[in-house]
Order: sequence, then C-alpha cells, then structure tokens
Amino acid sequence: MDPQNPYQAYSQLPNNSLGNTGVISRSILTQVRVIAILLIVHGIMLMLVGILYVGIAFVMPSLLAAQNNQFQPQPGGPSPEQMKSILLVTYGLMGAAGFVPGILQLIAGIANLRLKGRVLGIVALISGLISVGTCYCAPTGIALGVYGLVIYFNESASKAFALGAEGKTFSEVEQYTS
Repeated sequence: MDPQNPYQAYSQLPNNSLGNTGVISRSILTQVRVIAILLIVHGIMLMLVGILYVGIAFVMPSLLAAQNNQFQPQPGGPSPEQMKSILLVTYGLMGAAGFVPGILQLIAGIANLRLKGRVLGIVALISGLISVGTCYCAPTGIALGVYGLVIYFNESASKAFALGAEGKTFSEVEQYTS
C-alpha cells in the first residue's frame, strides 16, 4: 500500500504486497480472537465441572451407603452395591466428558490466541460437543462449536492462521485485513 495514499483500493495493490495470502477480513480476524478467548473460558468451566463430577462419583456411593438403612431398594431394582457401581461409572463418565474436552479447549484457546493450531482449535470445538454428556455445559458447548466451526472454516481465518504459522502476531496480521 502506498504510504502517501491510505485510501488506495486493495485491488490496486501490487500482487507481491500481500504474498500468497490475499486479503483477510478484519471481522473474521476479530472473531478468531473472540473464539480463542471463549475456548479458554469454556475449557476452564468444563474442567471445573469435570472435577466436580469426578468428586461426586466418589462421594455419592458413600452417601448412599450411609443412608442405606433408611431406604429400602425397590423390588426388582438394583442392589445397593450395584447402585454404587452405577453411580461411580455414570458420574465418572460425566466427569470425563467435561474434563478431557476442557483441557483440549484450554490448550487450543491459548494456541489460537497466537494464531497457531487451527486444526487443534477445530478438534477442540468438536470435542466440546462431548460436553453434552455433562448436561451443564451442553448449551454453551453446542453454541461455541457451531459458532467456532463457522468462523474457523472461513477462508480468511485459514489465511490468518497460515500467517500465524509463519510467526506473525495478531497485530501483524491486521496489516493484511480489509
């Protein structure tokens, strides 16, 4: 871009001024940053929920055993020992459905803030859909997954991540925006 004419149209720029990346949409670049931050926040929340569910997986059977004298099992229902196993497995799986995608989203969000790891970000967004198993984070996991995948599959986002892979920061990539 000619420093004397900041209003020069991008179509008038020399072909080599942008390399092989082309023009990147400023709004998409902004949304990439927003998604990276949301991945970090959602990842931390998922990890906390996962830890909570794992804790419940070990506490709930003990509570059931302590109250075993007060409640009689239904005829034909599971025995107290079976119920302990069912609770342990159920809450354990719910905890894993929160904790594992949470770690992945946290790592991907941090990498995406530096415009690195686009594929990792896509995998983290898809794995966030596993959070449906926690019940608690299902709405935010689905919303973030859809929103993030729409943005990350955009051509401008892939160009921005390509520049990030070359070592450019957000502020340097903003030079290529329109």
